[in-house]
Amino acid sequence: MVTVRETLNQAIEHEQALTLDDALFFTLQQVKTDANRDIATLLAQVEKTVTRTPETVLPALVLAANWYDNAAREADITSRNAVNHPSFMPVKPLRVPAR
Repeated sequence: MVTVRETLNQAIEHEQALTLDDALFFTLQQVKTDANRDIATLLAQVEKTVTRTPETVLPALVLAANWYDNAAREADITSRNAVNHPSFMPVKPLRVPAR
């Protein structure tokens, strides 16, 4: 994503240097700003993961509360792992966010 952002910024800056129309220049600047904001959001979502194994079958809600002190992060656990039911997380290695 970082490479995409850099390439996109270079292309937009190149087009801005070629344009004589102020409205087009500012439109390109807005596109660049919006694209950089979207890419930054995506980069924030792609955080490092680790493998953790529950000691016993527990709900994802309980694992999130134990591991992150935040039960609302159960979706962070269930979305990264193929589970049949979030109330019964298996005793197997699970891919979860590092923090």
